[in-house]
Amino acid sequence: MNHTKNIDHHLPRYFPGAISYPGFSEEDTPIEGCYTMLNIFTDKEYNAPGIHEDNEGFYVVGGSGKIMVADEEYDISQGSCMLVPAGVPHAIKKTGDEDLTIFIYHFAK
Repeated sequence: MNHTKNIDHHLPRYFPGAISYPGFSEEDTPIEGCYTMLNIFTDKEYNAPGIHEDNEGFYVVGGSGKIMVADEEYDISQGSCMLVPAGVPHAIKKTGDEDLTIFIYHFAK
Protein backbone atom coordinates (compact mmCIF):
# COMPACT_ATOMS: atom_id res chain seq x y z
CA MET A 1 0.00 0.00 0.00
CA ASN A 2 1.22 3.50 -0.83
CA HIS A 3 1.80 5.55 2.36
CA THR A 4 2.22 8.87 0.53
CA LYS A 5 -0.24 10.85 -1.53
CA ASN A 6 -0.49 14.32 -3.00
CA ILE A 7 -3.47 16.55 -2.32
CA ASP A 8 -5.72 16.31 -5.37
CA HIS A 9 -6.23 19.89 -6.61
CA HIS A 10 -8.39 18.62 -9.49
CA LEU A 11 -11.20 17.30 -7.30
CA PRO A 12 -12.34 20.14 -5.06
CA ARG A 13 -15.42 19.75 -2.92
CA TYR A 14 -17.34 22.92 -2.13
CA PHE A 15 -18.85 23.62 1.28
CA PRO A 16 -20.36 26.84 2.66
CA GLY A 17 -17.36 29.10 3.26
CA ALA A 18 -14.71 26.57 2.24
CA ILE A 19 -13.17 24.62 -0.61
CA SER A 20 -11.87 21.17 0.30
CA TYR A 21 -9.19 19.23 -1.59
CA PRO A 22 -9.06 15.54 -0.65
CA GLY A 23 -5.91 13.76 0.40
CA PHE A 24 -6.41 10.27 1.77
CA SER A 25 -10.03 9.17 1.69
CA GLU A 26 -11.65 6.59 3.93
CA GLU A 27 -11.26 4.13 1.02
CA ASP A 28 -7.53 4.59 0.30
CA THR A 29 -6.03 5.57 3.65
CA PRO A 30 -3.02 3.55 4.84
CA ILE A 31 -4.31 3.93 8.43
CA GLU A 32 -7.82 2.63 9.09
CA GLY A 33 -10.16 5.33 10.36
CA CYS A 34 -7.98 8.25 9.19
CA TYR A 35 -8.57 10.57 6.25
CA THR A 36 -7.11 13.94 5.24
CA MET A 37 -7.89 17.08 3.27
CA LEU A 38 -6.63 20.60 2.62
CA ASN A 39 -9.35 23.19 3.22
CA ILE A 40 -9.31 26.81 2.11
CA PHE A 41 -11.67 28.95 4.20
CA THR A 42 -13.00 32.00 2.36
CA ASP A 43 -15.66 33.45 4.71
CA LYS A 44 -15.18 35.96 7.51
CA GLU A 45 -18.27 34.63 9.31
CA TYR A 46 -18.70 31.31 11.06
CA ASN A 47 -20.85 28.74 9.29
CA ALA A 48 -22.88 26.11 11.16
CA PRO A 49 -20.60 24.20 13.54
CA GLY A 50 -19.38 20.75 12.60
CA ILE A 51 -19.82 17.83 14.97
CA HIS A 52 -18.14 14.52 14.13
CA GLU A 53 -18.08 11.01 15.55
CA ASP A 54 -14.29 10.99 15.18
CA ASN A 55 -11.48 13.27 16.36
CA GLU A 56 -10.37 16.09 14.07
CA GLY A 57 -6.93 17.67 13.92
CA PHE A 58 -5.98 20.95 12.22
CA TYR A 59 -2.69 22.50 11.09
CA VAL A 60 -2.79 26.05 9.70
CA VAL A 61 -0.71 26.25 6.52
CA GLY A 62 -1.39 29.92 5.76
CA GLY A 63 -3.59 32.88 6.59
CA SER A 64 -5.20 33.83 9.87
CA GLY A 65 -8.55 33.20 11.46
CA LYS A 66 -10.47 32.01 14.46
CA ILE A 67 -11.78 28.65 15.57
CA MET A 68 -14.75 28.23 17.88
CA VAL A 69 -14.54 25.02 19.89
CA ALA A 70 -17.65 24.44 22.02
CA ASP A 71 -18.06 27.89 23.64
CA GLU A 72 -14.40 28.98 23.43
CA GLU A 73 -12.88 31.05 20.60
CA TYR A 74 -9.18 30.92 19.68
CA ASP A 75 -7.02 32.93 17.27
CA ILE A 76 -5.21 30.79 14.70
CA SER A 77 -2.47 31.61 12.19
CA GLN A 78 0.24 29.88 10.17
CA GLY A 79 1.84 27.17 12.29
CA SER A 80 -1.09 26.81 14.71
CA CYS A 81 -2.33 23.31 15.36
CA MET A 82 -5.26 22.05 17.36
CA LEU A 83 -7.30 18.96 18.10
CA VAL A 84 -11.07 18.82 18.49
CA PRO A 85 -12.30 15.67 20.23
CA ALA A 86 -15.18 13.64 18.83
CA GLY A 87 -18.60 15.09 19.56
CA VAL A 88 -17.44 18.67 20.22
CA PRO A 89 -18.99 21.38 17.99
CA HIS A 90 -16.50 23.58 16.14
CA ALA A 91 -16.40 26.20 13.38
CA ILE A 92 -13.66 28.13 11.55
CA LYS A 93 -13.51 31.52 9.84
CA LYS A 94 -10.77 33.61 8.29
CA THR A 95 -9.98 37.05 9.72
CA GLY A 96 -7.50 38.52 7.25
CA ASP A 97 -7.74 39.34 3.57
CA GLU A 98 -5.78 36.21 2.65
CA ASP A 99 -7.65 32.90 2.51
CA LEU A 100 -7.14 30.65 5.52
CA THR A 101 -5.56 27.32 4.47
CA ILE A 102 -5.73 24.40 6.89
CA PHE A 103 -4.57 20.78 6.62
CA ILE A 104 -7.27 18.68 8.31
CA TYR A 105 -7.21 15.07 9.40
CA HIS A 106 -9.93 12.92 10.90
CA PHE A 107 -9.12 9.85 12.93
CA ALA A 108 -11.10 7.30 14.92
CA LYS A 109 -11.38 7.37 18.67
